[in-house]
Amino acid sequence: MPSYNRNPTGKNQYEPVLKADDKKLQDALEDYHRRGITNNGRISELLFREHSVTMKARTVKKRRNELKLLGSWAVMKHIPHAEAEQHVIDVINEDLANQQGVRTVKNAVSARAGVHLPYQFVSEVMHLHFPEGFARREPTSKKIRRVPKAPLGVHECWAGDGHDKLYAIGFPIWAVVDDATGKWLGAWVVPSNRMANVVAYLYLCLVEKYGGIPLQFSTDCGSETTLIFGFANALRDIFHPEYDSTELPAHTYIRSIHNISIERSWLRLCLQFGDAAIIAFHNGHVENGGPYQPDNPVHYEICQWLWPKLLQQKLNDFMYERNSFRPRKVKGKSGPNGMSRNIAFSLPHEWGGKDLLLPVDVSVIQEIKTTMGGDDLLNFVSPEYSARVQPIYDSLGVKLLMFQNIWEVFGSLLTCLV
Repeated sequence: MPSYNRNPTGKNQYEPVLKADDKKLQDALEDYHRRGITNNGRISELLFREHSVTMKARTVKKRRNELKLLGSWAVMKHIPHAEAEQHVIDVINEDLANQQGVRTVKNAVSARAGVHLPYQFVSEVMHLHFPEGFARREPTSKKIRRVPKAPLGVHECWAGDGHDKLYAIGFPIWAVVDDATGKWLGAWVVPSNRMANVVAYLYLCLVEKYGGIPLQFSTDCGSETTLIFGFANALRDIFHPEYDSTELPAHTYIRSIHNISIERSWLRLCLQFGDAAIIAFHNGHVENGGPYQPDNPVHYEICQWLWPKLLQQKLNDFMYERNSFRPRKVKGKSGPNGMSRNIAFSLPHEWGGKDLLLPVDVSVIQEIKTTMGGDDLLNFVSPEYSARVQPIYDSLGVKLLMFQNIWEVFGSLLTCLV
């Protein structure tokens, strides 16, 4: 008797939908949750764009519920008030300079603990426990004048610059942001941000990471940027000769105060952890009651190994939080508006932008990096010293290195190394 079953295997044309226990899906949804992305439709689109996962919005909602990734008001119904309050206090305790506002703290709690708290609740806790912070944050402080932009898309221009405020304690920073979206593409604590080979190497790290170069790269006129200028022009001439450098330079020099997209970012870095880092560093000096004697070679070398580890960790957390932060919508603003840097960068079509990245052969970039010396350019101490100290540090069982415990960890390392 003939069979009329048109699908005897029971399989249809659709791929199976990932379950909540799938590790790839869990990691992606938890990451979006920490980044403050709660719109199921947008998450569906991001899953497809960033992870090649096809999932409808209603299924996303179901999976988020199964993983207990709750919104702010639902959280308040499920966790004790004291626990929610402690999340806010933990963030504020890290801000030794007491300069973070309510929105920044709320975003930090989401990024670090994966917990969404209502704005009003965060504000109440801050007013209750840290009222002096509101008086210290002066809203009328002088700011760089904003210049309206009309960006075409992501990777239209990358803006690079060095941050020298932490040079005061010996740990400068070099960073690059996407000009159109303000997204932090990379930031590094380096031995010096005034050496051409160091900053050029970091530029190549980003080219390798994204698999291409922007239409244009902008920096100030410092002598350390000359090698970047050469690389940017050479890579575009080799891989994309169709662009005329006389009409659209591969690299452009502009005054630091006019390199707005990166300059705006430094103030927030200072407020969020830079000023606190300087306070914590000086608190550890022997004249302030701490254990650190900078003139002692053993002390200095431990410090040069330990502090870059903490500051890079802080810098990575800062980038994650700032890229996840969703600012207020500004009426009449062109380009990304009312969306996080991550969303604006990953989904440029939502604000009318395009992906303008110019692909390059990554193997060529990797070869150049190796010839330059590799990651050793970024080390504060020798590989041999690092190999000696790392096992000792691991044996201490430090769960989280913080400003509050770094000098205690320093003392423990000193005891083991002398």
